[in-house]
Amino acid sequence: MKSPALALACLGLVAGQTLVDQSSKYVASPGSLGFYKGNSSASVTFDQYSLMLDGKRIMVFSGEFHPWRLPSIPLWRDILEKIKAGGFNTVSIYTNWGLSEGKRGVLNFDGYRSLTKFLDVAKSVGVLVILRPGPYINAETTSGGMPGWVSNLADASRSNGSDFTAAWKPYITQISKDAAPYQYPDGPVILVQSENEFGGDSVTNPWSYGHTDHMKWIQETMRANGLNKVPTTHNDYKPQGEYATGPAKVDLYARDGYPLGWDCSHPEVWKELDASLDADHQKLNPAEPLYLAEYQGGALDAWNGPGYDKCYQLLNEQFASVIYKNNYAAGISLQSLYMIYGGTNWGNLAAPVVYTSYDWGAAISEDRSLTPKFHETKLHGLFLHATPHYHLAGRVSTGSELVSNSKIFVTHLATAEGQHFYVARQTTNTNTAREEFTLDVKTKSGAVTLPGLALDGRDSKIFVTEYPFGSSVMSYSTAEVATWLTLDGEDHIVLFASNQTTKTVISTTSRTKPTISGSASSITATLSNGAATISGKPPSSGLARVTIGKTSVWLADKKWLAPRVWQPRTTGTTGNGIYDLSPRTGSVLVLGPYLVRNATLSGSTLAFVGDLASNTTTELEVLAPSSVKSITWNGKNVKLSKNSSGTLKVTLTTPDLKPTLPDLKSLEWKCTDSLPEIELGFDDSQWTAANKTTTARPARFQPLGGKVMLYADEYGYHQGNTIYRGRFSSQATGVKLIVQGGSFFGYSAFLNGVFLGSGQSSSDIIEANYTFPSGAVGSDNVITVLLDNTGIDEENWEGKSKAPRGIRGYELIGGGDFDSWKLTGNADGEDTKDIVRGPLNQGGLYVERIGAIFPNYTFTDIWNSSSSCTPFVGISKAGVIAYKTKFSLNVTETTDLTISFNFTRTPTSNYRSMLYVNGWQFGRFTSNYGPQTVFPVPEGVINHRGENDVLLTIWSLGKCIKL
Repeated sequence: MKSPALALACLGLVAGQTLVDQSSKYVASPGSLGFYKGNSSASVTFDQYSLMLDGKRIMVFSGEFHPWRLPSIPLWRDILEKIKAGGFNTVSIYTNWGLSEGKRGVLNFDGYRSLTKFLDVAKSVGVLVILRPGPYINAETTSGGMPGWVSNLADASRSNGSDFTAAWKPYITQISKDAAPYQYPDGPVILVQSENEFGGDSVTNPWSYGHTDHMKWIQETMRANGLNKVPTTHNDYKPQGEYATGPAKVDLYARDGYPLGWDCSHPEVWKELDASLDADHQKLNPAEPLYLAEYQGGALDAWNGPGYDKCYQLLNEQFASVIYKNNYAAGISLQSLYMIYGGTNWGNLAAPVVYTSYDWGAAISEDRSLTPKFHETKLHGLFLHATPHYHLAGRVSTGSELVSNSKIFVTHLATAEGQHFYVARQTTNTNTAREEFTLDVKTKSGAVTLPGLALDGRDSKIFVTEYPFGSSVMSYSTAEVATWLTLDGEDHIVLFASNQTTKTVISTTSRTKPTISGSASSITATLSNGAATISGKPPSSGLARVTIGKTSVWLADKKWLAPRVWQPRTTGTTGNGIYDLSPRTGSVLVLGPYLVRNATLSGSTLAFVGDLASNTTTELEVLAPSSVKSITWNGKNVKLSKNSSGTLKVTLTTPDLKPTLPDLKSLEWKCTDSLPEIELGFDDSQWTAANKTTTARPARFQPLGGKVMLYADEYGYHQGNTIYRGRFSSQATGVKLIVQGGSFFGYSAFLNGVFLGSGQSSSDIIEANYTFPSGAVGSDNVITVLLDNTGIDEENWEGKSKAPRGIRGYELIGGGDFDSWKLTGNADGEDTKDIVRGPLNQGGLYVERIGAIFPNYTFTDIWNSSSSCTPFVGISKAGVIAYKTKFSLNVTETTDLTISFNFTRTPTSNYRSMLYVNGWQFGRFTSNYGPQTVFPVPEGVINHRGENDVLLTIWSLGKCIKL
């Protein structure tokens, strides 16, 4: 048998480095059972080309989804079914230590924190899983996913310190034990990641000391607890080879990539493409497949940012077309998009860098609706799964030498068998004009120039030659391949183009004149010298079919095809075949509906489960085996007919499913003062006494004044609002406060019930001096400070997660000192009794502490029901008022929608609000900063068929406020 290099030489090509055998360069991870092809009996193996399951190559086409950001467990299936329908065969997930161990030593993996529940759903749907348990995850979540109490440890976080190591081991131990039974082939887990974007030891950075030990010990703990049947990985935050070698080496090195960055304020501005992916791969780990563990699927947006609509505009379907195809040009075989579905930072999940929404501008929106980017990437997934020879293609050339227009850049890939890929894009991202060109390609019959090609400003196309599908071969085409399937011994390939004339040549032994059917007014087909030539412009709507013997070519316009095409699997899906989206499993083609979740072929009946848009008539076109005589849609028989092209046709009509929603203004509201703590006589006898004078935090986070330390975390309050009361009996004339609460936090200060002032800042610390109003100081006095903590900082290896939250320093002006301080936060601190929602749901406002946020709160004496008790009248002075109401919904069970609460933002108003729905905090709104005004609440949190309890707080930081 010829070597790959020799086979390429016979074709007159230069062998790409990726086709040179690199296996001798692979070094196994210390302590690993080994997963390299040829040296392992594991079910999950890999070589330089791809990952393999049971010896079969797969494209790992993955997206990131955090189950804990969608705490309605039944909706996990919805997201996973959409992911799979969108061409993704894998989902990558973080687990969250902070949600599972709010108090040290007390682990809770119930409900939405349950890894096993999620893996059961993934196994049932047939989606593979990349498990990323940390223990540190970053993820724009408070403390990067570490519990708040970790910030109190003397050890540096993410180090080899003995106390920090003892802290994370129980969590990783239990995660490993829970995941172990779900390792492939017994379940969906195919990879497990150790740590997250973690730098190695550096003699120039004292904060990196012990990183190698930490990484090694995580892997050892996983393996010792049964998580040893799949490869370990690590996502290097940039291509520098961290843990690709050395004593803490992982089995499979990976890297991240965010090529357009985070500037959603200027969505029209694109950075130039990263053309170094393949070169970096060859330099760092050529014996392993190219794995992008986190690749940009959207962007984070901060308080006071432009909003996620702008992030989507920056990272839309054009971005997906250009940037992801650049990845395929580099030969990636494992790619995970961060995020595919972002979800919500409900409660106090968010780190200070983000707000409640975690939409991310992802392919699936926060409200679970599908976007044009979803449909663009769906076409990528269908193509890559249908093209297994892609994995064996090496890079031949890059540049403009194959095209007639120097503004076009082409990457040429080829296999040893003579199959070719030409990935075309514009040379610069700054050019948004349409460019026309020709392309010189190679076929087994010789060189061919593809005519009449064009690229819009931000678009990319993949042209193929000698493309095998079933028993057929497409010699070349100026259209792109969507997918193919074989039915009844006949091969069907689906091609698409964007409003341009195409030419396709199919190799054939048939002598029968090609037939044309469907929407094919401009399509022609001729047969000559063993090849069928198909020319013309694909229809703007519908499919054109050209049949040549046992081969059919289907042509469509991209804009029409992308949102309508689905390819659910119907056969070969028993056992682990359920995860296989390659041509090894049988499928059918469906065009028309909003979503096809799955299909089942039983005898002559083809049963679909899917979604239709409200108030529409949908034409389903189905390409299926001839044995199909009836079709059901969501369990109901539907009338069936046949199109002239041979596809089955079904017409489905959907009524207007829009539910009747209550008018919030017309509801009966009740209200209560939620800041009674400002009054001198408030009973704080059950509060926590502030009596600590030292902290183990780094020197730069030591107190900045005062006898006792007032850091909330040191007293067990790690999130949300905290309240401080400091007593003094001197005749002071003012007070100096230094408060720290994370970026865009806020606070208000009072003396004996008299308002002193408030502050908000994009910085995480504010220093303020207040002069006491005349007559406000008595013989006994109390300063009350309410502080809104926007989360604990993520850990950047320099101790940033130990930055304090609370009053950093204080001093009475004009004489005397405080006699005592007390503080409070979320009810019961680390000993939260709300085990359903967990440790991060609520903070320390009065209504939160007494439980008035919950539907079952029965004490009525705190509520006022006057006509002014509505958020639409609002609050006339500095302070906090809580408003509560109830309403019922009656959404039909078959209607899938997300209900949102819409705030009107007035940037000149100075207030902050929280939204609780049935006891779950699902909104933190800041009128000054925004940008979020719409707060989606998933079904399961809000009751679609029954009563709902809503509590809203308005915290005025200084003047009259109403909604």
